[in-house]
Amino acid sequence: MPSPVGTPSGPLTQATIGAAGGTLSTSGGAVRIDIPAGALAGDQTVGIQPITRTIPGGTGQAYRLTPEGLTFAKPVRITFAYTDQDVIGSAPLALSIGFHNQSGVWRYYRTPTRDPAAKTVAAETTHFSDWSLLEGVQLQPTLSEVKVGEQLQLQVVSCLWPEDDHPDEITFGYDCGPSAVAFTARNWAANGVIGGNATAGTVADTGTSSGAAIYTAPAKKPSQNRVAVSAEVSDLTLGTLTLVARVKVEDPANSYRGTVTYTEEGTRTWNALSPWVGSGEKTYQNKQTYTVTGSEVVADGHLNLTFEQSGTASYNEADHQEWKVYSVCQAGGPEVLREHHIHDLKYSMTGLLKAAAKGNLLVKDGEFQLTVDSASGQMGGPSTRWSWYKLYCGGGEKDDRVNRTETYPLAADINRVLQGKVEPSGALKGSYETTGNVLNMPTTIRVEWNLSPETQ
Repeated sequence: MPSPVGTPSGPLTQATIGAAGGTLSTSGGAVRIDIPAGALAGDQTVGIQPITRTIPGGTGQAYRLTPEGLTFAKPVRITFAYTDQDVIGSAPLALSIGFHNQSGVWRYYRTPTRDPAAKTVAAETTHFSDWSLLEGVQLQPTLSEVKVGEQLQLQVVSCLWPEDDHPDEITFGYDCGPSAVAFTARNWAANGVIGGNATAGTVADTGTSSGAAIYTAPAKKPSQNRVAVSAEVSDLTLGTLTLVARVKVEDPANSYRGTVTYTEEGTRTWNALSPWVGSGEKTYQNKQTYTVTGSEVVADGHLNLTFEQSGTASYNEADHQEWKVYSVCQAGGPEVLREHHIHDLKYSMTGLLKAAAKGNLLVKDGEFQLTVDSASGQMGGPSTRWSWYKLYCGGGEKDDRVNRTETYPLAADINRVLQGKVEPSGALKGSYETTGNVLNMPTTIRVEWNLSPETQ
């Protein structure tokens, strides 16, 4: 199966080597090329270029040996040095070297020269191309994290074609997956204890005979952390191997920081109905912010969150309508204003709320549910109403003016469970929007939340 070509990711190391042969290695000796006498006909500039790794099952740094396509009269030796980090999830005897051929397929050296004492893997070749270390057999995920008490599935995979009768020492590489070697997995252990224990966590075969097992983390973080979860496998070429993956056990988040915001916004406008003329408008906004100020662990994985609720609200209404009636007051006289009806309203309320609120949070199996108890308050302000004004022919007038202060109760009515999937960072994010009716006007209601975990 073809794989993408890697791209340069570091400085190029170069040297000129002639017919007498020579050696080129990277700084620190991660990879070394030994060119014997007679491999080159004359002086040739050769190089080692770090590249991005695209080989299935690869580990460590990949390299491009330059110039690509260069061939040699005698085999040259390529030696990779590896670290303990490069073998996580596998075993030193399962390490090999692969190269990217002209068809874009990674090929694998079945029997390289392995030196576990020196931590090197070497192979001979007569050409230059892209090269990388690879773990032919792995226990995946090779490196992972899990919360206390949670479970993780592990799988033995092979990253090689099962071609035991290939005519030479090279076989094709492919995407890693279960193979015959996976079915031999046995003696699952955690920190060297078969089946594990309450301190390191337990591990058990799934019973499917496919090289899969379930690791269950202990109730609290072990002192030896990361936990070494291992299985033995049998390979016809390599013999018996112990594959070791590393699992870090983390405490669940017992504190969160962040906010929940609740916003109501509404507007309503109207025009007077005949015989009245005029118009009116009212607007409303209520925005409350809940800020997490503390957390308390309760039973069954639930957390009680303490919020400080603070926010502002405002309501404004203006309405002005008039109705004028003209008629003749005296016989033979002109038509004059006989009645003048006026309806005039100015209403303004504001509110400032600061109160404590509670929330309940459950994070489980990669999902969360959060409920928030609303705190309440009120807004208030002046209301001036001029009900009507009337002028009679030659008569008086009447003015019903009312000035008063009115109040309205406030609440951030978060009336549903806030829920969703936990992000890879552990953050709890989301929003929803709905509509309602507040103060006799259509209102848009929006809730947004953004909480991040903290461990103590």
